[in-house]
Amino acid sequence: MKKAVIVLFTDFEEIEAISTIDVLRRGGVKVTVASLTDELAVTGAHGITCFADVIAIPEGDFDALIIPGGPGVLRLRGDKALAKIIQNAYDEGKLIGAICAAPILLHDLGILEKHHHTCHFSMAAELKEARTYESVVSDGNVITGCGPGAGIKFGLAILEFLNNVALVREVAHGMMSDF
Repeated sequence: MKKAVIVLFTDFEEIEAISTIDVLRRGGVKVTVASLTDELAVTGAHGITCFADVIAIPEGDFDALIIPGGPGVLRLRGDKALAKIIQNAYDEGKLIGAICAAPILLHDLGILEKHHHTCHFSMAAELKEARTYESVVSDGNVITGCGPGAGIKFGLAILEFLNNVALVREVAHGMMSDF
């Protein structure tokens, strides 16, 4: 069984996190929700409180690391521990998923120099090579999404990376979503 970690932090984008968690769990991926705060209860950008499974990212014990966007991403830019986990996971060939504003964290590490990517239009000034006209971009072990409206498609792209197209089509069909 494939394993994914999705991180929550204060002011994360709720739709991006929840839709990705939902799609992956429908596809049989063991998803661990990790809080980057000192609490399991984490409040997102729109006042919705979600509960993580663990505090801190379980290092090494996952196939994919997924970071939702939201205004809280900008406060993560100086988080050296998170940067190290992202870099190590990337170097080990694990999938790194980042949506909305979160690709900026990959940019800061130089990861996006090697990959086509998208992001929320509000980040385009810093991510000048971003394909903001694409909702989801998959390139090697990096998958990026443009924002909340791309949440399900983003989750399906991650599921495809972790499993296979037939399973993704089955999950998408059950959700009445395009793939």
